[in-house]
Amino acid sequence: MSVQVRITHNMMASSMLADVQRASSSMARTSEQISSGKRIDSPSDDPVGATRALVIQSSLSANDGYKAAAEATAGWTQTTEGALSSIVDIVQSTKELVVQANNDTLQPSDRQKLASKLSEMLEQVKATANARYGDQYVLSGERSDIPPYTAGASDTYGGDTGTVIRTIGPNQPVQINVTGDAVLGSGGGDGKLIDTLRTAIANLNGGTAADLANLRGPILANLATNLDTILTARAQVASASVRAELATDRIDDLKVTMTDQLSQVVDTDYAEAITKFSSQKTIYQAALQAGAQVIQPSLMDFLR
Repeated sequence: MSVQVRITHNMMASSMLADVQRASSSMARTSEQISSGKRIDSPSDDPVGATRALVIQSSLSANDGYKAAAEATAGWTQTTEGALSSIVDIVQSTKELVVQANNDTLQPSDRQKLASKLSEMLEQVKATANARYGDQYVLSGERSDIPPYTAGASDTYGGDTGTVIRTIGPNQPVQINVTGDAVLGSGGGDGKLIDTLRTAIANLNGGTAADLANLRGPILANLATNLDTILTARAQVASASVRAELATDRIDDLKVTMTDQLSQVVDTDYAEAITKFSSQKTIYQAALQAGAQVIQPSLMDFLR
């Protein structure tokens, strides 16, 4: 009979010890949540919450990538827009110069001086077209490591016709570039701005009746067409710039919302945690008191 009593007390003592350990573990976990500020430290703490947190964190990471692309898009397109605006100003000045050159009172030497000015304007166009965002030439297509134009007599376009695409949001690709070849041309009779300027320079230096007629007619008409082409390209990149800025604002707003959602999932609710800890402490103390009552009779029985 005495052996059976001792086994019963051992079982009670083991049960008591397990209760104390569970209460102690619960207190320790809640205490850690209070001190760290995090409710979820591992998936086992809250499998559903941990999964939700991973989804939110993944979305935040993706949005960081979209924001970087949007900011790069804004920088690239603003650089392009600035370069094209400068070229628009040059074209306007060129038109004024060509009109001035059609004055019948001008001497050949006067027109040659105008030709020299026009040559300088052409070089300004090519230099401006070599605008860079960071270390990339914005008008060179996908060959952005190569300048689209070189100074001097050669007007050959050095880039390619490739499009540069950036993804600034889920399923939101945007073309950020226009190419120098499409906007300014590559000389050689293509009728675009650089070719128009080369022809105008030749007409001014030639000074024949046919040259002057060409300046009054086709050259001015081509300059008007060239200007429209540049303005259209500028509007295209300006639109991409606006989209990028809107995307950046939207991503910033989403980040605030999603960060708050993540906090609600993983961060400790201090009021709730403190109340929980107080309750766990009461349970722990009760388990200790119950254990003391079990151990004392067991020890007395053993000594008898």
